[in-house]
Amino acid sequence: MVDRARPEHPSVSVIIPVGGLDPHLDAQLQALADQDVGFPFEVLVADNTRGGDLGEYVLTHPLRERLRLRSVDASRETGAGYARNCGAREASGDLLAFCDSDDVVHPSWLTTLVQEASSFDVVGTAVETDTLNSVRALSWTPTTAPENQGRTDFLPFAIGASMACWASVYSDLGGMDNRYRASQDVEFSWRAQLAGYTLGFSTEAEVAYRLRDELRPLLRQSFRLGFGFAKLRGIYRPQGCPALKVRRVASWWMALLLRNPLLPTSLTGMSRGHWLRAFVIRVGELRAGIRYGAIGW
Repeated sequence: MVDRARPEHPSVSVIIPVGGLDPHLDAQLQALADQDVGFPFEVLVADNTRGGDLGEYVLTHPLRERLRLRSVDASRETGAGYARNCGAREASGDLLAFCDSDDVVHPSWLTTLVQEASSFDVVGTAVETDTLNSVRALSWTPTTAPENQGRTDFLPFAIGASMACWASVYSDLGGMDNRYRASQDVEFSWRAQLAGYTLGFSTEAEVAYRLRDELRPLLRQSFRLGFGFAKLRGIYRPQGCPALKVRRVASWWMALLLRNPLLPTSLTGMSRGHWLRAFVIRVGELRAGIRYGAIGW
């Protein structure tokens, strides 16, 4: 464990990576303005658009003064991890809190993170999918119970859509690794714990998380998820991350075959979108598992 003093009343910076002018960003900023906290905080929009297009949006936003809102140029590289790192470098807070532009944080979100951070170096909370999503989106992406979120068979992790880290710890770790196009939050959390830092996780669902409700974006995200986590598993095997067992991989593929969408949904218990999502995840997982040595006997 790394011995590190934590301020009793930390200053807080909220960092939002934004890859485009998201129509949902206004709702997230309003949710931040509605936080039930008794302390001021700043909000940094890490502008990861190609041309740095968010400057005018931030300058003219009606919540600019209330949120101490400012834009940070993060356009040199593509990726949420890079954007978060750019925001962290410009932030003034002792504690860095991260959320995403298309979600909506609950009023107690920041309070919960600050309370958790009084005891841990990196913290996260559970998220919920009931508030923002359609019946179709929910049928495609199964909901994970809060008590099971942030868990893996190696080390726990803080979800990037609802996490906080002390600025000194974030700097010491070098921020997020943008070489990963998915599972950057998992990689950061694992690297922090292997470096001796502590991780705390609240099972209170403090963020309304938005699922993909169009098939193509869902499948792109799902492939990256499967590929990214298998890549991470292979790279971290020398640190003790268990391999994907061949028998387990084979059982997943057999289950997909037996529940394929040519059969009635009443029989398989899976919507077509759910099956396609699971299939694409396994394709990504298999490709990365072979490439990065994540599969073993």
